[in-house]
Amino acid sequence: MRPMGYKNVQAVYALNRTGKLAKKRGDNLGIDKMACLLLEYMAINTYDWDAERNQPPEKLRKVNAPCRYYTLGWRSFSNDHAMVILTPEQAMSKDADKIMAKRELNAKKQVSDAFVYLQERGVIKKLEPASLGRNAGFLLLLGTPEENKAVEQWARQCLNLPLH
Repeated sequence: MRPMGYKNVQAVYALNRTGKLAKKRGDNLGIDKMACLLLEYMAINTYDWDAERNQPPEKLRKVNAPCRYYTLGWRSFSNDHAMVILTPEQAMSKDADKIMAKRELNAKKQVSDAFVYLQERGVIKKLEPASLGRNAGFLLLLGTPEENKAVEQWARQCLNLPLH
């Protein structure tokens, strides 16, 4: 998928400025950098929502495509961020497969932990669980409660999921 959600990324930055993604670190507030990077990645790889009109853009309505709906999973993120790349020495070693398996396991855990963090903060919501050969589907909740409700209703309609 080619990057497309630049307005979504702007919404992520707006969320960051409100402190929605902050967590207490000692006497200060900090952020989970992996979770913020993941949310930005999810945002750029999902269709934008027309926040001004609080509806999907016309071109997406015509093709019934959900906005702010991420399905690329942990592997796409970890590959694009070189989390599983081996050094030339590792790649040439007899243990290359073992090293790669360990790197993949570590990347999957880091990304999965970031998904949990983002869900706990209420900025993503799992609409569809992962199944064999299919990644989980996450809805990005980047706007106001009214906007997020409209985004979710549209995604559920597009995906033939029960409306809430």
